[in-house]
Amino acid sequence: MIQIAIAAGAVLLIGLGLLLWLAFGPGPRRRRAFARAQRLLEAGSWEEALEIIRSLRRPNLSDAWKGRLRHAEGECHQQAGDEALQEKRFEKAFDHLCEAGELLDLNEAEQRARVVENMLAEVRRQFSGGPEHTDAVFALLQRTFKMASAGEEQPGTPCPEASFWQGLCHVRQGEVELAVAALTAAHEKVGKQIIDPAFYLGGLYHRLGKPQEGLRFLADANRVDGSCPFITWQMGISLVAAGGDSGMAMRALQRALGNRGLSMWLHAPERAWVEAFPEARSYVRRLAMKYRYVCPLLGSDLAAIVRQGQLALATALYRQEKFVEAADLYAKLLQECPPTVVLLRGYGLSLARLKRYDEAYKQLRIALEQEDPKDPLTAGYLALCGALGKPTQADDKPRNVVWAIRLMARYPVIGNAEWAGLLNAVMAEARALNVPLGIDEQLLLCDTLASVNSTDANAAAAYAHLATTFPDRVKPVYAWLYVRGATSNNLSIPGDLPLYSLAFRDSGPARAFFATQQWNFDEVEHKYLERSAVEAPGQFPAEMGSEYPPKGEAFLLERSRQEEEAGRKDQARACVEVLLRLAPASVTGHDRLACLHYRRGEMDRALDLLGGWQRLAPHDHWPLVRQAIIEQERGNAERRAEAIDRALGLTNGPLKAAVAYLGARLALREAARGWQKDGNVAPSAPSLAPSLHLLQQCLHEGPDHVEALWCLAAVRSVLGDREALAAQAPLMNRPAVQDARFHFLGAVCHLAARDYERALELGQRAASDPTLELESQYVMAWAHVHLANPNAARTALQRVAAAEKGPSAPYARALLGQLSFARGAYDDSIKWWTTLDAQRRAEWHLDDVLRQTVLLSGLLAYEGKRYEQAADRFREAGKLGLRERRLGGLLTLALVKAGQRLLFEHVK
Repeated sequence: MIQIAIAAGAVLLIGLGLLLWLAFGPGPRRRRAFARAQRLLEAGSWEEALEIIRSLRRPNLSDAWKGRLRHAEGECHQQAGDEALQEKRFEKAFDHLCEAGELLDLNEAEQRARVVENMLAEVRRQFSGGPEHTDAVFALLQRTFKMASAGEEQPGTPCPEASFWQGLCHVRQGEVELAVAALTAAHEKVGKQIIDPAFYLGGLYHRLGKPQEGLRFLADANRVDGSCPFITWQMGISLVAAGGDSGMAMRALQRALGNRGLSMWLHAPERAWVEAFPEARSYVRRLAMKYRYVCPLLGSDLAAIVRQGQLALATALYRQEKFVEAADLYAKLLQECPPTVVLLRGYGLSLARLKRYDEAYKQLRIALEQEDPKDPLTAGYLALCGALGKPTQADDKPRNVVWAIRLMARYPVIGNAEWAGLLNAVMAEARALNVPLGIDEQLLLCDTLASVNSTDANAAAAYAHLATTFPDRVKPVYAWLYVRGATSNNLSIPGDLPLYSLAFRDSGPARAFFATQQWNFDEVEHKYLERSAVEAPGQFPAEMGSEYPPKGEAFLLERSRQEEEAGRKDQARACVEVLLRLAPASVTGHDRLACLHYRRGEMDRALDLLGGWQRLAPHDHWPLVRQAIIEQERGNAERRAEAIDRALGLTNGPLKAAVAYLGARLALREAARGWQKDGNVAPSAPSLAPSLHLLQQCLHEGPDHVEALWCLAAVRSVLGDREALAAQAPLMNRPAVQDARFHFLGAVCHLAARDYERALELGQRAASDPTLELESQYVMAWAHVHLANPNAARTALQRVAAAEKGPSAPYARALLGQLSFARGAYDDSIKWWTTLDAQRRAEWHLDDVLRQTVLLSGLLAYEGKRYEQAADRFREAGKLGLRERRLGGLLTLALVKAGQRLLFEHVK
């Protein structure tokens, strides 16, 4: 019992010791304290938890406990940082988060970014509160810059979004230069990722009167998101303000204001700042997704923004000369907005360009009254409407024009083409109404037109009117511009020659002026000559100088040639007609104009001109030569021969030889025409006599005239004059001549002279020309025949006969048949003769020869026991018309013999 009691006591003591250790031992106390700290942390009491955790630190703690305590302390600081962020104590929050990051091994940059993002979120919230929070936003932004730059290698580098909101705060306060600096700093860091800095920079520069510079930033914004309607809206407005591509501006504005543009959000404008900007690439969108955003630059009235874009679009349409669309859009805006000067002026200008002058007059008059300062163009278009509008009474029209002129005289504008056009139109109306124009009005008009180098039809009329009414007040530049206008507009105003005279009296400055403007002064020169030919014919203008006539003649002839080459035949003829009116004695002009009429098929007019040339130069043979050619084409052989005879009487030596040769060729052409008309009947000796005589006359004057020699040989060959051909043969041996026709006719001459070797040599030369190859082979074949070389003759003839067409082909076939017969090749003879057409065989008496040859071939076949071939020949002879009473018996006998042979062969 005692032992049991001792054991129980021991157990009790152990248990009591254990309880005392659990209650007061350091390990259990530490665990209980750590658990309590965790519960406090979970309950949000991070300060009490942190105090407990710090009290548990001991130098001799194990690594495990040190890690637990470090992690717990870091979580306390993390919770403290979160709590400070919620309370917007951002610097304190960052201190705690830095402690937490060090204890929990977190990235300090990420912790800083978290604080900065929370600060920016607060910036966005405060900014959305309106202008009254601007100072608070500035203060918070300064803290944000300090927080963001503390971790940078270069302290003070701004946070891009903070710089952006700083810039918008400056916009709110009207500090544009500071706004541009802040937005530029933001754009330089995120220009390719964030759209807003570039967009607002573009808008600010536009409002600073520098739209061209703003477009550079808007292009960057467009590269970030080209579908953002705010970007295209601002780009369109800036393009219009900068005077840029109005077509591009029009397209950009139409896209920005269309059904898929800003108009989508007119019923919910606040959503435009969310949905129109790209997600994750817009600071404005981040704000607008949580708070109401009022743009400090554009305001909150989206309808007003749309109307501003429509106004710019109307301007772009006007510049694109789409006046109907522009007028409709201006009219719509006037119904929705107060009638501002800009709207009234734009609407009035559009109506004026549509020639709705009476409607435009009302708008422009109100606009001009309200404008300060006055815009000259408004006054100019108002004057135009007053001058061209329809008055209530017809008698008021001249008074309205005078009023318009006086109105424009108040605004003398030099160097503006649009203003010059308006003044020009008003003055043209005055001239049309015969309203007297004084020297001051006309000089004002001409000086204005000259300042923009105006040369349209009305401008030319203005210069001409001044020259008519006040000729002593005409300046050289007026004359230069008039002649340019008259030329380019094809004008001929009565009494304008003095203006041409002034321009050409000292043409050096005029030519320099034209060269500067890149105008063609030669066109003016031609126009002057053309006008002088009408107004003062018989001589070239005296202002051109005494040495000008030959230059003028050359000028007009060269221009005529150029016009003809360009296919403008009427203009080419007109140039020469001008020449003949100014210089009636110009033989070159008569020649050129006759040529042009000849090419046009106007033979009578061409002959008249050639006759005029002959009267001007009775000793000149050329008009007679040309008359001969034309008479030849008209079929008048008698007059052609007469003209050639007269031309021969005016020439000598080589020139006479050339005329004679031409006459011979013309006569030959006439003979050939008669030959073709008579059905290819060879020309008779009388028809060839004129050409033969002329060729002989040509050779008398020029014995070495190659063309005449071969033409003479050709004529003699056609006439069959072998003796003359043989006599001409020595003259046809000229190896240096390149004309194959000469060598071909030389071969013919030597063939007639029985010089067959030389005929072969010349034939070879002629055969080098493909067009004469076959005919040359035929001539050489006859030379081979006479040289008793039948094989060479057959080779040459076969080449000729193989041609389907050719004048010598049937002759070659006939001769091949004869050669084949001579050597006993009757079948070949039959082949060549049967290829001839029946008419030629009859003409050459070959029909009976062919029939007898076919019979002979049949008999030889029969004798050679070729009975089937013999039967075919006998049958063929019958078809050819052979009248032989034994032919039937021979055919029957041949057929029987052929049958017997077949029967015997079958029995065997």
